[in-house]
Amino acid sequence: MSIGPIIAVSVFLCVVFVLIVVGLVLGIAGSRGRRQRRLNMKAPLLNSPARVIDKRTAVAGSGGEYASTSTSYFVTFELPDGQRLELAVDGHVTGQIVAGDAGTLYWQGTWFKGFQREILR
Repeated sequence: MSIGPIIAVSVFLCVVFVLIVVGLVLGIAGSRGRRQRRLNMKAPLLNSPARVIDKRTAVAGSGGEYASTSTSYFVTFELPDGQRLELAVDGHVTGQIVAGDAGTLYWQGTWFKGFQREILR
């Protein structure tokens, strides 16, 4: 009996196993995102006076020559009762908000909906 067919079957089974594991992991990660989206859609649109505490960015991806990266932007708000919310925002929003700004925060679940700065005169 030749060893060639045995190796081919072993490699095939390993590839199938890896594909099943990757599919399960991606399915679980995707269902978590869909669940959070459903919760956000059902949540009420809230607003409250708030103060900007901090801003941060998170860069994901590899730094290889041809690799792509993505940047996520976050702003931390403090509500009058001391509760802090860190919400993901679009990049252009971070350029318009500065730590220390006060105004009205609008959010729905974990979604940032807007921030209207208080204009001091």
